Amino acid sequence: MEQKRVLILAEHNDEIKKELKRRFSARCELMFAEDLQNLDATLSRAEMIIGEPEQEQLVKAKALSLLQLTWAGADKYARMERFPERVTLCNVSGAFGTVISEYVLGSIVAFYRALPAYWRDQKSHIWQQRKSSRTICGKRALVLGMGDLGGNVARRMQAFGARVTGVQRTKKEGLPAGFDEAHTMESLDELLPKADIVVNCLPSTPETAGLMTRPRLLAMKSGALFVNVGRGSFVRNKDLVFALESGHLGGAILDVMETEPLPEDSPIWDMENVLITPHIAGPSFDSSPDVQTAIWDICMENLDNFLTGKPVTHVVSRRAGY
Repeated sequence: MEQKRVLILAEHNDEIKKELKRRFSARCELMFAEDLQNLDATLSRAEMIIGEPEQEQLVKAKALSLLQLTWAGADKYARMERFPERVTLCNVSGAFGTVISEYVLGSIVAFYRALPAYWRDQKSHIWQQRKSSRTICGKRALVLGMGDLGGNVARRMQAFGARVTGVQRTKKEGLPAGFDEAHTMESLDELLPKADIVVNCLPSTPETAGLMTRPRLLAMKSGALFVNVGRGSFVRNKDLVFALESGHLGGAILDVMETEPLPEDSPIWDMENVLITPHIAGPSFDSSPDVQTAIWDICMENLDNFLTGKPVTHVVSRRAGY
């Protein structure tokens, strides 16, 4: 029987390459992009790709039936006009939940205790105490998105003593761990004024783009904290600037932006009540061995499923975008 052909485009280290060869080289034709002289010829033969090919590469992959991403976000491919209908699309949802949720909790604690201001004081050799000792305990947190990321955030927020309300696209049976209550998007406007902390964990879809409008930002509780680790398209920069400059919002923690990189002339850079990070809450391969291991565990599981004819996991709905 002819072996199935698997192309590895994704970033990997020597240990992962050795493990892939150990587990799968006898079971399939395993092809690594860095070892190839003619990638185009290999693309035309690949039946499974692990990684993120460009659209022009996908067009050449005539034999492809499974594309396994190493990203959690699949919107680039879900919206791709020429994405082949025959190809099953899988992501690595679940690989980033722990590390991003720890970022969320750590950033909120840093914000509530004014740690960025103390770091600035330290650089200037200034010893002064600030009136900022708020706690997560006792706060009402609204988590937008109840998937892997939202669930991880909710469980950690609840462990800190917050009361956590979740919002999801459609109503589901039962209440997931970490949430004290759950609602659908239809209740968003009713819930925003009650929350001390609003955390966006939603993926990028046509429905979530621009969902946090200026009226909704201004409907949030006065002094509330807005955290965005979902997608930058969720809120327009100009609306966020207005809500912050007006003094209505207490602050924002932003790992994603409407435009990335954030333009140098954006007023958001200079706001002392904003913590900005350059889309690193879900870190890259080379900066987090733990995340790298989680990603490749999922990829190798689905490679095994593909070779044995079992159903693959982490399948993305192109209609929903996740």
